Parts: sequence; structure tokens; C-alpha cells
Amino acid sequence: MSKIFKLLAVAFLSISFLGGCASQIYHDYIMSGQIVTVDDKQVVVCVSDTDSIKEHQVFNVYRTVYDPLAISEGEDGYSREFVGKIRLGKTKDKHFAEATVLDGDLVRYDMVEFDRGF
Repeated sequence: MSKIFKLLAVAFLSISFLGGCASQIYHDYIMSGQIVTVDDKQVVVCVSDTDSIKEHQVFNVYRTVYDPLAISEGEDGYSREFVGKIRLGKTKDKHFAEATVLDGDLVRYDMVEFDRGF
């Protein structure tokens, strides 16, 4: 009975965490968006909803990196690396906004997260 309970608990937690990546709550409060185009110091960011963001807000930008040499038990080899900051400009429509690169060498598909100051 104890083994079955543990197995069900692990399965439930795994589904919850994996489902969290696609949830609207995760997208609204943790991952704010993704860079879709880069042109020198100007980028276009896809965000969940431009109604909740304001011009001149600063966002941190992260890149997902993979280390194929991660061999310790339990390691998956993926990590986030801070790569820079952007300042939002004008919104293009409900899901896209322009931004200016403040720091870093950013590329398409980098993740953008709101800088909450902590």
C-alpha cells in the first residue's frame, strides 16, 4: 500500500509541475514572455497579455542552456542562464511589444521575466 501511495504521489506531482509550464498562472506571473525577433538593440517580445504591462518596464532575460556532461544522478542537464535586460517600448497588439536591449547579447527564443526587484 505504501509503495502505491508513493508512486501515485510522484505521478501527481510530476503532472502538476509539467502542467504548470503551460498554465496561464505560470505565464502571467513567472514567465512573462519570449523574444521573437532581434534587430541590433531592438527586440520584439511575445507576452501573455500586453494589458498587464507598461511602457518602460524592465525585464530580465534568461536563456535555457543544456550541459551534455551533466552526469550526476537526478540532473537533467538543463539550466537557466541570465543573459541581459530589456526595457519595454510600445505594444504592437494584445500579445506583442517592442523593447530595447539594455544589457546583454540576446537571441530569439530567450525567456523574458519581469524584474520584481528581489
